[in-house]
Amino acid sequence: MPRVWETMPPMPSLAGADDDSFDVMRGEWAAVSPGGGWESAFERLTDEWRQVEWRSGGKTLMAALSRQYDEVALCRGLAWLLDPDGGHQMGRHPLHALLRDLDLPVVEDAPVEIAVEEAHTDTRADVVLRVGGQTVIIEAKVFAGEQPRQADRLSQQWAGTSTTLVFLTRTGYLPYTARDSEGLWVTRAWRDVAALMRRVADQAGLHPSAGAREYIETIGAL
Repeated sequence: MPRVWETMPPMPSLAGADDDSFDVMRGEWAAVSPGGGWESAFERLTDEWRQVEWRSGGKTLMAALSRQYDEVALCRGLAWLLDPDGGHQMGRHPLHALLRDLDLPVVEDAPVEIAVEEAHTDTRADVVLRVGGQTVIIEAKVFAGEQPRQADRLSQQWAGTSTTLVFLTRTGYLPYTARDSEGLWVTRAWRDVAALMRRVADQAGLHPSAGAREYIETIGAL
């Protein structure tokens, strides 16, 4: 059954309208309304508009709390989601999905260590993921700019053949402070991570916790 607003004539502007123009509009509505019941058709149209009207406000709790752009909070959420012992009800699946996405080996029982805001001398890494002998450094950005030589300093402080550097942003751009380390960085967007987590949950038949779903929706909207 077609929706009312797909069958009704366009609503004319009432600016400067007189009684004649109103009668014309009412006649047009009556002509296309079943049985001439244009009043009930108009009520249905109003109800349908209410169902599809734009609504203000965020769609997630973090947005409602104005925390959806908080880099530290988002990084802590990511560390939690990648932790096999986290209460997200997804086990090691998020961790393994990320490792595979980065073309890194997956070892089922490898020990996992995750740190947030880990500092080395004059720089700090947002998320440091150690899985067996492999280290993944994630530098995350939402709206904040890069600090002087930040990407190069991160590369120098965590240099090693078993280290993967990931620059995580809203658009997946390459860090402009990676002058000496440009070829060492892998770029991802927050939405890429959200899509990856949704995909692994679907494929593995998982039932993520409410918190995990909330977090995935939040980063998927960045």
